[in-house]
Amino acid sequence: MTNKKILLIISIISILCFIIVFYFNLVDAFQTNSQNQTQGFMRPGPRMPIPFEYRIGLSPLLLLIAVIPVSYYFISQRLERKLEKNMKLMLKMSGKSSIKTKNMNGTMNKDAVLKLLNFNERKVLERLIKRNGEVLQSEISRIEGMNKLKTHRAIKNLEMKGVIETESRGKTKLVILTKEIRDIMLK
Repeated sequence: MTNKKILLIISIISILCFIIVFYFNLVDAFQTNSQNQTQGFMRPGPRMPIPFEYRIGLSPLLLLIAVIPVSYYFISQRLERKLEKNMKLMLKMSGKSSIKTKNMNGTMNKDAVLKLLNFNERKVLERLIKRNGEVLQSEISRIEGMNKLKTHRAIKNLEMKGVIETESRGKTKLVILTKEIRDIMLK
């Protein structure tokens, strides 16, 4: 079971708990209101063992626990679709059938490929081009505007897109352009 499905299950459970707590809050509020009107006469009804004061704080917490995983699930789905769309576009551009992305001499236009990447991915790819297709991850994180987290995310995204490969080198990684992208970018 994937992490996203687990988050969705947690969210559904917390929504159900929120509905139950909200129901008992309404019942208590109704009973309190009817008790004030009838002065002492209390209707029998379902009671929750958790005091009303705690349930008031519990309701927003359960709602928050429900909303965060659901929003993460839908945002990640949208990002995956966007990533797949970009991958298809990159593969189409690197194929022989794409005429618009080729220069007059028939080679692939590097700028067209770079436009498909986000800012941090572009920085990584530009550094790889300067270093003939191989660079250490630690060196990329020292680029101005980059840090370890941005570097890690950019490398993971490029790896998922099939632009680069990584090899472990001690405490860091060696980032290498894939053969297809190397042929396009280093000519």
